[in-house]
Amino acid sequence: MKTVMQYSNIQGYRISKLTLGTVALGLDYGVSNKEGKPARETSFKILSAAMDAGINTLDTARSYGDAEQLIGSFLMQNQSPVNVVTKFKIRPDSLADKRKLRDEAYQSVRASLDQLHLDQVPVCLFHADRHLPLHQVIAVLPGIFEDLQKDGLIDIGGISIDHPGEVDLILQHPVIEAVQIPLNIFDLRLVKNGMIDRLRNLGKMIFVRSVFLQGLFFMPPADLKGNLVKAKKYIERLHQLARQADMAVDQLAFSFVRDIEGITSMVFGAVNEAQVNQNVQLLQGKALSSELSAQIYSSFTDIPEDIITPGLWSYK
Repeated sequence: MKTVMQYSNIQGYRISKLTLGTVALGLDYGVSNKEGKPARETSFKILSAAMDAGINTLDTARSYGDAEQLIGSFLMQNQSPVNVVTKFKIRPDSLADKRKLRDEAYQSVRASLDQLHLDQVPVCLFHADRHLPLHQVIAVLPGIFEDLQKDGLIDIGGISIDHPGEVDLILQHPVIEAVQIPLNIFDLRLVKNGMIDRLRNLGKMIFVRSVFLQGLFFMPPADLKGNLVKAKKYIERLHQLARQADMAVDQLAFSFVRDIEGITSMVFGAVNEAQVNQNVQLLQGKALSSELSAQIYSSFTDIPEDIITPGLWSYK
């Protein structure tokens, strides 16, 4: 049976319910990725497989190695309409100088446009860094987005965040129209504190990443190292719930996030064509029962932050 892609119509865009994340096409990425960064030819096949499946949205960033350049080359050869989401970062020493901050953002966006061979970035996100005080950034970021829009360099402005507490800072700014957030069975903070509902009610684009927590869900407990050893009991519980539901772990994790109301698109990564097709098939999987959903919420309520935040992982 041919898979039919689903779409969200929001802010004038038709966004596929799946967004192909490209960090693994530009860098060696993922705790469970044994294949490493794909060759250029393989990456093109991955992008083609996504387009063929109806995925019309790509997620990338200036910091993803040569991913933007790869996408730009692919788009030059394949004229399919694509929504590109890219991101820029700023250096901490730029915070003290608004002009320097603005110039740095402009330089990054122009570099993205050059690499992507685009005239305008459809969705441009500020790539939040846990080492930057976001409350200082947010004081100037809306003005930067307004300038970038006036100059025609971007259409939609937004922010990619790591911590649920940061969402409050962006809700009051209409120019911040998109958000990318981590959300998965282990990390339910933004569902429980009502932030997903608030973002949805404000009409924000909501891109969800880390659905499989960078592959942690599939790691054999015996292979866990460093502070990830603490994840063993949660991974075992996840596999137990999957067996009880007669579902694969990936389908359980995927369906749980997919069926949260208000999510625009789920960002997933792939290092081969098969992984693209697997995620497309997961989109068609069955919904979870209310009983199973309740068990998930009760089982994974207070998982330590250094497990659910990859930036805090240690491997020794």
